[in-house]
Amino acid sequence: MNIFLVDDNDDFRKTLKFFLEGHLNHKVVGESADGLAFIESGYIAADIILMDINMPNINGLEATKISTWENQQCKIIAVSQYKDNIDLQQLISVGFKGFVSKTNLFENLENALVAVSSGGFFFPDDVQLSK
Repeated sequence: MNIFLVDDNDDFRKTLKFFLEGHLNHKVVGESADGLAFIESGYIAADIILMDINMPNINGLEATKISTWENQQCKIIAVSQYKDNIDLQQLISVGFKGFVSKTNLFENLENALVAVSSGGFFFPDDVQLSK
């Protein structure tokens, strides 16, 4: 699976890339440090996009809204360390197909990738529907 990473933390992107390529046998086809760089990149070769929510310039919510407007086939999974401040309705309304918390990313990521790549959704039970 071809994956595009969007996160403002360089070390996190490196760790995630190592995990995706070394342990899950996926290919990271691109990286961006914020939503604006992601939108400008074209991201076309990606099967799945892993998108941080809180980033400078254009945040993950706005970047997802723009990219799913431009390409309704985009499959984007939100990634955030702030699980308790996530509004699930908002994530779905802007176009996210899933959510994975950074605190348990390595336990849930593979299931999220499988579910979203096959046309489904992945939202853990511990994420509230609304706040």
